[in-house]
Amino acid sequence: MAFLHALFVALHVISAAAWFGLALRLASQARAVRDAEPAVAVALAHDGAYAVRLMGLFILLTFVFSMGALGLGGGYPGQWQYHVASLLIVVLVIVQYVLIRPTWLRLHDAATLESGSDGLVKRIAMLVGAGHAIWLVLALLMFWNRFAGVW
Repeated sequence: MAFLHALFVALHVISAAAWFGLALRLASQARAVRDAEPAVAVALAHDGAYAVRLMGLFILLTFVFSMGALGLGGGYPGQWQYHVASLLIVVLVIVQYVLIRPTWLRLHDAATLESGSDGLVKRIAMLVGAGHAIWLVLALLMFWNRFAGVW
């Protein structure tokens, strides 16, 4: 049982890192879509849509593996930081599927229709930045006990 718990924790960390890494380039990909020639912009937007789909998969896997690790580890009664982190993972899933994904799809449509996309590029950068901020708070909460011991 301990091995399975450790495996879920490792997969949780790997999938969270994959989301973070894919999101790092999304704002620059959006700027590339905006600045490219129309035919190239569509190809770049399609490539970015693939990255957004992978981000969605990895943030869902992060949530699933965290809940699996929670269940296998016996829960976290009395440890407020894990409760808050669980809530924030749900918030990050919502940000991914309700905000980032639809905005990227609108950018893809704008590239296809050759219409203005400046506002969409800024919105993607803002949303990914907010996602990274949530991710950072999550990472800090995961190591709260270790940090609290140092202070």
